[in-house]
Amino acid sequence: MNKFVKAMCLSLTMMSIIITLAGCTDDKQGDTLLDPDKPIIVTMWHYYNSSSKEAFDRLVSEFNETVGMEKGIVVDAKSQGDISQLATAVFDAANGSIGSSPMPNIFASYPDNAFRVNQITPLVSLDTYFSESELSVYRKEFLEEGKFMTDQRYYIVPIAKSSENLYINKNLWEPFALSNGYTNEDLSTWDGLYDVAKTYYELTGKGFFSLDASANFMLVTAMAYGQEMYIYNEDGTARFNMSEEAAHKIWDIYAKGYINGYFEKTGRFSSDDAKTGTVISYTGSTAGAAYFPTAVVIGEEMPMTVEPIVMPYPHHEALQSISIQQGAGMCIAHSDEAHEYAAALFLKWFTAAEQNTKFAVSTGYFPVTNDALEGERLGKQAEALSIDNAAILGSISASKTMFETYTLYNNKPFEASYEMRELLETHLFNQVIGDLAIVDRAVQNGEDREAVIQELTSEKAFMAWYTDLKNQAEQLLSRQ
Repeated sequence: MNKFVKAMCLSLTMMSIIITLAGCTDDKQGDTLLDPDKPIIVTMWHYYNSSSKEAFDRLVSEFNETVGMEKGIVVDAKSQGDISQLATAVFDAANGSIGSSPMPNIFASYPDNAFRVNQITPLVSLDTYFSESELSVYRKEFLEEGKFMTDQRYYIVPIAKSSENLYINKNLWEPFALSNGYTNEDLSTWDGLYDVAKTYYELTGKGFFSLDASANFMLVTAMAYGQEMYIYNEDGTARFNMSEEAAHKIWDIYAKGYINGYFEKTGRFSSDDAKTGTVISYTGSTAGAAYFPTAVVIGEEMPMTVEPIVMPYPHHEALQSISIQQGAGMCIAHSDEAHEYAAALFLKWFTAAEQNTKFAVSTGYFPVTNDALEGERLGKQAEALSIDNAAILGSISASKTMFETYTLYNNKPFEASYEMRELLETHLFNQVIGDLAIVDRAVQNGEDREAVIQELTSEKAFMAWYTDLKNQAEQLLSRQ
């Protein structure tokens, strides 16, 4: 970041602090900014699609027809596609790029994109419109995810959180497990899952498993081995910190799994490969539980009805059980006091236990308040909403176990964290794709497949990958 931009960011941060020092705007003060006879429009961008969008839209309509009508607020919510497309749209709007739309009043964002947007156009810190007691209702780690290191203030309202589960095609898994002496417990660890996948490939010639989010696997593996992927600095920068031990475990499971053919991924999402029977298990977001296939089509065969088994995210044996904490929260863009207050009012309403639990259960997300997460509330809400999707119900059960026994983790946002996320997501995956192409060409040329794979997964190959990843990460972070 050049000196001019840093100076501007400092100026904007000071402006935000001054505004906040004037005191949190309470509901009585804020209501004087609104006029039911002249409602204001609060624009919102999100990334929900399909059933999630339908559930979100229903609640937005409910707000507009009740609290919104009473106060004088109309929330205009639009999906910008997936999370990547949303991040690009918001970043372009913040930059005023040619062809971009005006900045929305509210937008969904992961911390890394929120952090870089805040360096261009200021976001509203939550203490401007949320009291300490109002912030205390959120689960602490969900709220902490939206704290920026540069000023130790919160900028993201947690809306709905997710983690990852292991999804398994019960109809294909159980006969194989029975005939080979396996149980579900063998899939609870990464080493166990790898061994099962190896046996499955040797007997069928097919991939057993697909890993949906490469970056998540790398981040939680680093944490399981006792240190975060990054060392953070108070000025909002970071240094790459992945140990060789953690990198080796990532390589041994991920690279060797895919290059040997034990794992496979051909669709955009791992659930796509489950639908075609390409794999019979995959890790995926809890929020994607509804996408688990109810039928599988293998080749030209008739569709086969399938049932899901949903388990907690695999952990590394004898190490701490860790899973990613994800799910974009909502940011309020700086505009005028009336729109900011109205935006905050909607977000408070949406995250109240009744509305938030309703949205979470119907979409596979977690609600975000302590009250909503207590006891059997999720299960009771599922019954009340007549949720009968077996994968969603299985995800609720598996995730409840994870809340009790796992550590949920998400790295802090920092300068270039968005770009680092992209690097982790693509670096090893792209190498695997390239190596698989080498294997295919070698086989076509009559070379020994096992000898080629042994070379591609050797210690020398590992060190070349690890060194290149470190170099690219350090170059990227040195531009801060």
